Amino acid sequence: MGIKQSKHNSTTIVSNIKDKPDVLLKTEKRKKFRSWRSSGITDVNSLESWRFSHGGKRIHNLKSTKLIGPIIDEEVERLQRQHRLFKRIWQNNYSAPIEEKLKDGGARVLDVGCGPGTWTIEMAESYPKTLFTGVDFAPIFPQEKKPENAKFLQANILDGLPFLDDTFDFVHMRLLVTAFSSKEWEEKIIPELVRVTRQGGWVEFMESDIQYYNDGPITQRLTNALMTFMKAKGIFQPINSHIPDSMEANDKFVSGIKVEEKACFVGKWAGELGQLAVDDITKGWNAVRLPMSIVMGTKANEYDEIIQTFAKEVEQHKTYFKTWRFFGQKVTTNSSFAISTPSWAQSVNNE
Repeated sequence: MGIKQSKHNSTTIVSNIKDKPDVLLKTEKRKKFRSWRSSGITDVNSLESWRFSHGGKRIHNLKSTKLIGPIIDEEVERLQRQHRLFKRIWQNNYSAPIEEKLKDGGARVLDVGCGPGTWTIEMAESYPKTLFTGVDFAPIFPQEKKPENAKFLQANILDGLPFLDDTFDFVHMRLLVTAFSSKEWEEKIIPELVRVTRQGGWVEFMESDIQYYNDGPITQRLTNALMTFMKAKGIFQPINSHIPDSMEANDKFVSGIKVEEKACFVGKWAGELGQLAVDDITKGWNAVRLPMSIVMGTKANEYDEIIQTFAKEVEQHKTYFKTWRFFGQKVTTNSSFAISTPSWAQSVNNE
């Protein structure tokens, strides 16, 4: 696939092949950022409460944060494999120019939508002098077995992050583009991530395209269904232009958002990496069987057959997908940031 030039920056792209949330106002409720008791994901009767994330394949039922142990164990395992897949694709965990700062120590890093905390823990082990914090809407991250320089909190970014302004040197978020509407990205997600980033610090997103290339009819059908869901939710696309455009539109970023792109072939025909990719994608499609079946108008067994055909089809068509990283630096000014820090965030931030 070769070298391409980003329209957002001269960096080359290389392709291989409002208000305080009321649930947090009281001290005892802030403890929810540190403790978790799992029980079960309940059924839903409509798509209204569902969001897709982590490459469009992880699901959130916003009407219930209760989780069933076996389901979560399976999801955690899948997300850990997914981390290994994207680590193989990119050959590293981030692209922003922050390595020296992480090595020197004293830096603070935030991983938003951390899931089981795989990225957070791996980074904490690689940079023991830096403090890493992972936050997620669903508390599936480890409570005890983690490096001393890593901690986890339960938080929903749409309610505001429980941190002071200018707290982190590096803020990282990945595979959540399909979890939020375009309006939420522009009015809540990006401004909130920038707010907690220190002046001169970096914000980085990694996303995977929902479209496939060299795709067959079944792959197209699945993609079209997902795009229908996204359109109904007001989720923007195409990803590779909307995210950097939204970052550029925020005046808290230094002009010139960096964009990097890589591609990954899908299927056993492409070797070990291709096998990892098809395994992750098929398990992801299976994880969203209920909402996707509703969108596609299929029964569960029909949907399962579609996924099985997808796994065969990618072998025949030599299918591949693209993934991107978008990263920008926060401007350095003498003025205070326009978004105020929620008062409830201050005690959490200092603990």
